[in-house]
Amino acid sequence: MKSLFLMIVGILSLVVFFVPACALLAAAGLPAVSLESLLNEMVDRDAAARLPEPVFVLKQASSHDRKKNDPANATTWHSNVDYGQFIRTETNGGRREWVIMEDQGPGAIVRFWTPLSPEKDQQIIRFYFDGSSSPAIVAKLNDLLCGKAFVRPPLAFVAWNESDLANQLKPDFRARRGVAGDLYLPIPFAKRCKITLDSLPFYYVINYRIYEPGTKVRTFSMAAYETAKPAVEKASRALLHVASGPPRAGAGKQARLAPGEKLALDLPGGAAAVRELRVQIDPQAAPQALRSIVLQATFDDVPTVWCPMGEFFGAGVRLHPVEDWWRMVAADGKLAARWVMPYRRTGRLSLQNAGVAPVTVTLAAATTPWQWTERCLYFHANWHCQLGMQTRPMADWNYVEVQGQGRYAGDTLSVFSPVAAWYGEGDERIYYDGAKFPAHIGTGTEDYYGYAWGMAGYFSSPFISMPQRDRQSDWRGYTTTSRLRLLDGIPFQTALKHDMEVWNWADTQVDYAVGTFWYARPGATHNRRPQPREASAPIRENPAEFRIAGAIECETLPIAARSPALRIDTQDGGLQEGQWSGGRQLFVQATRIGDFVELDIPATGDRPRKVTLYGTKSYDYGILRFSVNGNSAGSAFDAYHAVPVASGPIELGRFEPQGGKIRVRVQVAGSNPRSKGAKYFFGLDAVKLSPP
Repeated sequence: MKSLFLMIVGILSLVVFFVPACALLAAAGLPAVSLESLLNEMVDRDAAARLPEPVFVLKQASSHDRKKNDPANATTWHSNVDYGQFIRTETNGGRREWVIMEDQGPGAIVRFWTPLSPEKDQQIIRFYFDGSSSPAIVAKLNDLLCGKAFVRPPLAFVAWNESDLANQLKPDFRARRGVAGDLYLPIPFAKRCKITLDSLPFYYVINYRIYEPGTKVRTFSMAAYETAKPAVEKASRALLHVASGPPRAGAGKQARLAPGEKLALDLPGGAAAVRELRVQIDPQAAPQALRSIVLQATFDDVPTVWCPMGEFFGAGVRLHPVEDWWRMVAADGKLAARWVMPYRRTGRLSLQNAGVAPVTVTLAAATTPWQWTERCLYFHANWHCQLGMQTRPMADWNYVEVQGQGRYAGDTLSVFSPVAAWYGEGDERIYYDGAKFPAHIGTGTEDYYGYAWGMAGYFSSPFISMPQRDRQSDWRGYTTTSRLRLLDGIPFQTALKHDMEVWNWADTQVDYAVGTFWYARPGATHNRRPQPREASAPIRENPAEFRIAGAIECETLPIAARSPALRIDTQDGGLQEGQWSGGRQLFVQATRIGDFVELDIPATGDRPRKVTLYGTKSYDYGILRFSVNGNSAGSAFDAYHAVPVASGPIELGRFEPQGGKIRVRVQVAGSNPRSKGAKYFFGLDAVKLSPP
């Protein structure tokens, strides 16, 4: 009866259907789902290794493009208007509200994501439960999701360059705007949930559980939240101090593995579970060892794990520190995982060198006794890699397909891009239990991984993580992101398929590698076979940073003078064609004709020097005039272009240094009729002086 419930809810969630009394009685016999019980489940590592009880399906409401309704129609299936979407508008208490999520309970909200757009700082979110006309939660959306309302980190936080979420608890914490807020406080409801906003929605993704009928649920209220505060604080402490306490893994084995060799560790016999797995590598062996040393596991004579260390531990191919609920990576080559891996009779862990150079490794594991029941699940970790994948035509790239019963627990994606353009517009499409249309469609790869706008450089949290990416100015090189599903794990009864859309701004070739983590009952199968050839492939290194030979970066020069109130920043993203020298430019946000900036260029001697300026052209840029040392220089320069491009050299003429410098003035003289928006912006990349 439970599988029948799951099938019907997944396809026809609003249809009223008959449920036999035995199923209702079974659900009624369980303790009530509450805020406290959900928090306890969140930090109970053993819960991931068992079938959920009570049974639920995980659903998703998002602002995804509603034209994505036919996988066979490539034009609409890869459309990208995934904002401003909603169910309907209605009037409540004299207010117009936009409904973004509505469903019948019993259930619980378990994850809520949105970008923290400054324009939405005053937007109000309301949660209505069980048919009440009065909202149980009223808050500013951005404040609620970034930890400034009644929910505090780590249950609400900003996905932005924080190595420790405890920093976000400090009163003086200020996050950059435009990044993402993530809410993980579970919000249960007994009969119905409706979520509204008081203005047009932007981007959002909401994950929520729907339990089987008859499940007792205590609906969230602010009074219930006050009562549950001890449980909230206890769970928060556990989540904030994942690495506290001494390592559990005991004595292990060490070996210097030649290419093809394997180091194996047999686990204690009988019903037991791996509680902690630790690996030590020589940091000098990274990055190649993180890809070429493959972790393998066999439980009860069935292989369940084949995954290179980089994706298994969440590091990718760089030995940069990062930590989440299940894994930890240190710069000294220490790697740890706390996935619970139960078995009934026998278990074996091993490391195999799929590379071409010898590597010294240490492998250790800690186990404890385990009571195996019909609800217990085997741990699986698989790897899929495609090198040199074309980004045109756009397509869905499969993470994994599973046949059987289990629960999906997370993934780590590593992407190598040879170009600066953003790679992650693609949305997740997650299907389960034989459905032909995805149950989950998102709004972007970075949104799936909990950050926004492709902006974050690194972050660690229990739920999502990103070790320091290769470049901060653009997306060349490697980026690794992880999503660990605690309460938002996906149960499946017969099958699961997880795809990620490859939607890249550039027509290029990229490398994708993903580690997927899931639990399943005995007999489950999947489509991911070992890929030793890809694991042994040499790690691609970043393209050398482009610099104009002999030039001085404008963003490093002192500003001698500027128009009053003129805003000037250093910009390190947005150039889609060509390259900025040093990966960034001086971005001048002029607002009127006559706005100017003057830069002093160091220059010795008194012999004339040829001055060559390098800038940018873009769709909202103006027409510029130049002067050097107070004298008119060069010709008027139209900086308009339909898309951002490097300007190439702008010759200003020959000038003598004065007082050890040459002063260049750039002033707005007008705008091209086709220029949009501000119309008077301009960008200065670098300046070059000829030898004296």
